[in-house]
Amino acid sequence: MKMTEPNPDEDFKGDPFFEVIHDGEWNATLGRQGDEENYLDGYIEAAIELADAIVEKRLFGKRDTLILPILYNARHATELNIKFTYEKLISAGVIADDGHGLDHNISAYWQHLHDSKIGDVKLRRIVEALEPFIRSLELIDGDGQELRYHRTRDNNPSLEKFAIVNVRLVQKNLRGLQELLSDLKYRTLSFVDERATGTFTEDCSRRDLIEIARMLPPREQWTEPKFDDARIAIRERFELSNGKLSKACKKIQETRELAALIAVESPLLYLTDEDVVWVVQQWRRLHPAREPTDDDLGIDYFDFARLEGMQERRELREMIESANERLDAGKLADLEVMFYSDRDRHFSEYYEEAVERKLKEHAAAADPKAEIQHLLEKTNLLKHLQGSARRLGRIKLADALSDL
Repeated sequence: MKMTEPNPDEDFKGDPFFEVIHDGEWNATLGRQGDEENYLDGYIEAAIELADAIVEKRLFGKRDTLILPILYNARHATELNIKFTYEKLISAGVIADDGHGLDHNISAYWQHLHDSKIGDVKLRRIVEALEPFIRSLELIDGDGQELRYHRTRDNNPSLEKFAIVNVRLVQKNLRGLQELLSDLKYRTLSFVDERATGTFTEDCSRRDLIEIARMLPPREQWTEPKFDDARIAIRERFELSNGKLSKACKKIQETRELAALIAVESPLLYLTDEDVVWVVQQWRRLHPAREPTDDDLGIDYFDFARLEGMQERRELREMIESANERLDAGKLADLEVMFYSDRDRHFSEYYEEAVERKLKEHAAAADPKAEIQHLLEKTNLLKHLQGSARRLGRIKLADALSDL
């Protein structure tokens, strides 16, 4: 039998909650239009809104009833966020799956995260900071049922060890919990994204390695006493042995962006420094330097009014012709990737792959002059070429561009 697509307007007609009302102001998205983050954020937000309402509106008569959903929402938010991190780190191969499944034992999930000694200082510190909340919620409701039901599965009274809870104390600390849960979520997402670059060691994330590189002296000074002083500070801050610090230093030197932080230059794939400076000099003829203003947002636009005259149009055509003669396919692809990788904040580790992909795109389009004009029209071309040069290890080039 052929299945028909559901018709929400008809199938939910008269439904007390889900009848379709075409109302752009009060319609909330969920289900296929929702997002996992709505779950992660929604329950702690609800807990805070309820606690604020009791205190600010002095709803003394509702303290005893609303405290239950307040605490339950806080517990559920904590459970969801802990599990979110747990599952993301398992999927990324950072921690082992200890078989907790989908139970509600938040203490066990937290303990596993804590004991796994995740290779990221910030994430470890967030997990450690959550301990008081985890222990408190575990104490009051170990399996997630006592805040939901008056009696437990064993038919014992729920929360029988407790008699009172201060709503203002709960209100105050809910915001601290919310901040930690938000930090946990966003650091988990960033950590997993960073890890995909391959720039990490067993004990240090990409973020850690950047911080370590900034604490190190330039590479050429590593035989001097200042390097030993930096090593001592780094080992203490990141809890690294000599061997683990050596692995971190090796990885830093292997990665363009991190190596630049210790003053190590890396060549571009196709472009020379002279090529990039020349392009910017041509671009500057179309975009003379001007004093920055408060409303300068760096928006991509091109002042075609300047090109209304015959001379200006001829000038642009000549620039494009000159650039087309100077920049072969590899250099043009390299230049475009430099611009977009900094503008869109792509990891520098993807630079080589991006250039080769751009080469194939240009070969298929077979219109290099259009690509050149497109770049020359960018009012923020210099800004992002300079940023990209520094992130890709062309330190001297970045300094030279700052003078143009």
